[in-house]
Amino acid sequence: MREAHREGLKYGLRHIAFNPDEAMTDEQLSAFARRLCDELHADPEHLTLVIHQKDGSTHGHMILPEWQQDHVLESRFTWMRMEKVARLEEIRLGHKLVAGRHDRAIAKALRKECRHSEAEQVDALVPVSHDAKPRAAYTSEARRITERQGLDLPALKKLVTSLWSQSDGLKAFRDALKNHSLTLREGDRKETRPGAHIIETSDGLLVGSFTRLAKVKAADFRKLLSEEQNQTEHERDVKIQSSRLSIRRTTADFYNEYPIPKPSDTQPVPRKPLVIKRPKIPAWRKELWLKKMADVDALTTKPLPSSSSVHIISAEEACFRKEIRQAISQQRAILAQQAPEATWKPLDRGKMIATWRKQLTPYQKQLRKSFDHYSVAKREWQDAEKSRWQRLTGKATKLERRADQLFFEFLEVLRFVVQALLHIVGLRAEPPNPIRSILSEKNKPALEHFRKTYDAEFSAMADIQKLAPWLNQRFDRIVQARQKRIMDWNRAHTDEKDAAQREIKRLSDLLKTKTHKVKHQALISPSRSRSPASFPAPNPQTRHPTPGTPSWF
Repeated sequence: MREAHREGLKYGLRHIAFNPDEAMTDEQLSAFARRLCDELHADPEHLTLVIHQKDGSTHGHMILPEWQQDHVLESRFTWMRMEKVARLEEIRLGHKLVAGRHDRAIAKALRKECRHSEAEQVDALVPVSHDAKPRAAYTSEARRITERQGLDLPALKKLVTSLWSQSDGLKAFRDALKNHSLTLREGDRKETRPGAHIIETSDGLLVGSFTRLAKVKAADFRKLLSEEQNQTEHERDVKIQSSRLSIRRTTADFYNEYPIPKPSDTQPVPRKPLVIKRPKIPAWRKELWLKKMADVDALTTKPLPSSSSVHIISAEEACFRKEIRQAISQQRAILAQQAPEATWKPLDRGKMIATWRKQLTPYQKQLRKSFDHYSVAKREWQDAEKSRWQRLTGKATKLERRADQLFFEFLEVLRFVVQALLHIVGLRAEPPNPIRSILSEKNKPALEHFRKTYDAEFSAMADIQKLAPWLNQRFDRIVQARQKRIMDWNRAHTDEKDAAQREIKRLSDLLKTKTHKVKHQALISPSRSRSPASFPAPNPQTRHPTPGTPSWF
């Protein structure tokens, strides 16, 4: 601390704690601490390491001085770099990999260090969406504070998560928290963080932020608050409206039965409400209306003249026509059906191929880099074979083994890159399998067979000039496959659409015919369905009924 004060540093010591999920020996923990020193460029001879057990878990605490005799301890991207060392240690010991927030950056750093196998394993931990990244519900400092206050923060976090998953809204969640002596309220820092809510105990002890404990986005939480506020205002309005009693005058002496107190001299006398009277209907209009109603209810005794545009039908016939129209609309819906992909937007060749090329660029670089390593090793081995001295000393043999090993690694990279190509263009459902770090002679036949099988894809990835025609050919096949699926769908539904077209024509003819009265008895019978689809075709030879006969009897 005196050295840090002398050098003008704000901090004098740096504390790093590490707690593995699986058991590690003291030697492994000590070696891991030294690897952390190497990453941060710290002197391992000036560290303090404490290894102890707490709650049955062995973990370590390491303290490093900020002043390293001639330089300051590095603090640039410290958390990412420590996560990288942790992932490498998990891979080295065979532990289960723990997903972190910086796995993408860690994989990129490992590739720069030529650790491609480790980078692929870390890259597999990267979530698909940015929102799925791990996020700490509380800090280690907050946990230590709650422990000093007698609270188990991890248990409370699990409790809050469980209560939120079982609640169907903020109101139910607040009631559930109340049953466990917890409350949800707005935070104290309203100016800097408006809308933030915290969870605390009944004694006022802070548990943490609601959005972090419940793993809820801030935007979603604001929407829930708005819905809760609108619901509360609606309930308040309903309560106010329900408290009003509607009083209606029912008798002539209503005001005598319920006397109203006389207003005082200071209060103005209320005016009597205006009575709005219905306008009186003239006698001639009333007689005309009664005559029209009598004409509607009377039976028809003679047919209407041909010049009249009025056609009066019964209610049963109107229902009959409505059923026919509904059946016609159903058949038209069948005609309007299209293949699922017929309404899709046409594929953009330039945009899709540009996207493919952008995704394939890092794989092309990886394949070219692996081939360059193999080419250099092969050239060194061939040069050593020309030297008699190197053959006698065995150097040529070592270079040959190295070239063979790099050739195996190149074939493995080729397999990985070709699978990535097939996955990107849609010929492979799953992503490529990670690159294997250990290869032997047993893997050589399978890799050689893979290279021969996908020679065209290998040539496209190895040569930039051949990649463009291959991608264009793949795009044409996608378009042709879509057109074929649309044609197959149309061919499979041709008979159904033809039948619907015939049914529409038959029902339309039935709707246009004027001889309904006799047909109704034959078409709508108790033994047959009233569905318009089962109606028989009209018979032009049917005799017209006599006037005055009901339509449906």
